[in-house]
Amino acid sequence: MSLRILGAVVGGYAVTALAVAAAGALLARLGMARAEAVVLAAMLGFVAYLALLLWTFSMKSVTRLWAVLASSVAALAGVLWLMR
Repeated sequence: MSLRILGAVVGGYAVTALAVAAAGALLARLGMARAEAVVLAAMLGFVAYLALLLWTFSMKSVTRLWAVLASSVAALAGVLWLMR
């Protein structure tokens, strides 16, 4: 259970933080004002974090949970790296 809680809190935060950063950068590149893009991405990040928390506790396999979180972090980090 402690690995699941750690995945929910730390893994969910990592995925959400990278998703917010990527969404803010993408929206700014698509023409939205930078301040508005950051605010919109941050607001959506709260909903995404809540959804990730709920999802982590619905997963049956902790191994699959960590695999999905790790691959999400890697994919979002790659997106951010490509957009720099």
